[in-house]
Amino acid sequence: MQKTKEMFLSKSYYKSNFNLALPIILSSVGQSFTQMIDTIMVGQLGATSLAAVAFAGSVSMNALVFGMGIAMALTPLAGQSFARGEHRKISMLFQNSLALNSIIALIIISLLFLIFPLLGHFGQPQDVIDECRPYYLIISISFLPSLIFLTFKQLLEGLGNTKNAMIITISVNIINIILNYILIYGKFGSPALGVTGAGIATLIAKTIMPIAFFIFIYFNKRYRKYLLFFSWNKMTFHTQKIILRLGMPISGQMFLEFASLLFITLMMGWVGKTTLAGYHIVITIVGTTFLIASGLSSATTVLISHEFGRNNIGEIKKYFKSGYHLTLFTMTIFGLLLIFLGKPIASIFSPDQEVVEIATIFFIVAGFFQLIDGSQVLFLGALRGINDVAKPMKYAFISYTLIAIPFAYICGFVLNLGSWSIFAGFSAGLLTAAILYYNRFRLKIKELSQGQTN
Repeated sequence: MQKTKEMFLSKSYYKSNFNLALPIILSSVGQSFTQMIDTIMVGQLGATSLAAVAFAGSVSMNALVFGMGIAMALTPLAGQSFARGEHRKISMLFQNSLALNSIIALIIISLLFLIFPLLGHFGQPQDVIDECRPYYLIISISFLPSLIFLTFKQLLEGLGNTKNAMIITISVNIINIILNYILIYGKFGSPALGVTGAGIATLIAKTIMPIAFFIFIYFNKRYRKYLLFFSWNKMTFHTQKIILRLGMPISGQMFLEFASLLFITLMMGWVGKTTLAGYHIVITIVGTTFLIASGLSSATTVLISHEFGRNNIGEIKKYFKSGYHLTLFTMTIFGLLLIFLGKPIASIFSPDQEVVEIATIFFIVAGFFQLIDGSQVLFLGALRGINDVAKPMKYAFISYTLIAIPFAYICGFVLNLGSWSIFAGFSAGLLTAAILYYNRFRLKIKELSQGQTN
């Protein structure tokens, strides 16, 4: 009985983590839900359209994550400054992050446009390539408003406010779904644009989001000061260097993870478009469960960053533990749901029975690695809270580049175990990442504890 009490913390730690994580989760799931609706709506057009969205999304997202990682650096930096009451410093970080992310977004869009003529060289079916081209271009343009919105979101998360991003995201997602219905199928006098319509709807929604966030901050007395403190003399390379020093390794880690998923997507396309379509259904759902774990991780990052700013190592340990317990509980439930309800879920997305059967097998594989996936992202969030990002990027290279991709290829194409084994091979990389991140966190906490006693 005593051991059980020691294993679990006071309810206040779980409550703090959950209350902070819930709006992040709802915001992320709201966004993911919109993507699911996109997938369901596009799926009704056929396997080719579904595969086209999967391919274009995989290629473009690998570029976006680079900018996302740099934007995410604002959260722990703002969180640590907030814990110390350094409001002008927060404003300076926000201003420089906003400028930096806008420039990076334009660079990413330019690179995606340069890659555009090369899409036909990725080994995908020609009809898939033809259908994805306009969608790819439109989605690429949407990355500018996406990164501006993310800058606002990461600022408020660092200050401990996760609710307003949720409200904006969910509200705009409803608009996105309505626009999808009108533009994909040609309702209310609109031409039926198919996959291109889904892209246009996304671009409009992404543009509304940062505008809504700016209006909220400008008219909110509590947060307006972070805009009013803006000035040209605070736009410094030194501050941007601080953001980049933390953000670049986060970007590198995220890029390596998403790039490995791109290779998995390409491998699925090599098998065939029905396999790619089935995989896209599963990765859409698994992406949602990952976002829930990521929400818990983000909350852990914020809470740990506040305690790190106060140099309170004991509280860091407790918030880490509470976040991990919540992650284990949540991902266990999702793992069981994916294993036992995979087929009915897949049937919602596609009327093609071959696609459904392939997706059902993939769901079983995905169900078994939910705990691993949730653990690695939680450990990573804890490391970001204490500004430890360089080593995790190296660990990501080992886990995803040297283990996940080779394992997936060997299982699927050398041993010919089937397309399901490509997905299973990827989980070896997740397991490696989880072990390395956890050991790194333990080491850093030990070093910080020793630093306090010396």
